Amino acid sequence: MAKFTKKAIMDCFLNMLKHKNIDRITVTDICEQCGINRNTFYYYFSDIYDVLDSILVEETERNIDITEDATFYETYSKAASVIIEYRAAVIHVYNSRNRDIIEKYLHNTTEYLVGLFVKRYCKGHKLTEDDREYITCFYSYSIVGIVSRWIGEGMPPYDKDLIKRFSESFDATIDTMINLCETNN
Repeated sequence: MAKFTKKAIMDCFLNMLKHKNIDRITVTDICEQCGINRNTFYYYFSDIYDVLDSILVEETERNIDITEDATFYETYSKAASVIIEYRAAVIHVYNSRNRDIIEKYLHNTTEYLVGLFVKRYCKGHKLTEDDREYITCFYSYSIVGIVSRWIGEGMPPYDKDLIKRFSESFDATIDTMINLCETNN
């Protein structure tokens, strides 16, 4: 029952986000739509931003299944499917005063994924932890900047091309970045 109630709150919130800006959704709105009282809502979540954060984390964990032979493109496409699936909600949040929620999500997810692939590519190379962190940050901030711009443009339907493009850029330059860092040690 507890999982059902929590999921119902999350689904109700997502449905509202399709039609309303996050700044205009209240806990009362969610409670009325779900047929629950405020105490029930606060049992599961501290506020509506906590609901959004839970949705993003849950959906990302559900969509990211990293296998040893997966490419960066395949992996990032799965992660990006969350923002693509909830396109209207993402745009509403991005255009609200709480844009940082989406930006934090993008940054954390991208840094995690890029970090995994940097670690994979660095095997057999003598790099410091600072070098690996620099390479991870370099690619993460580039990708987050590109994705943020795309969201800001209203998420036009070239998402697969965009992901393909920065994935190809990553694949084409990662060895060069690693070799440069290794040479400078």
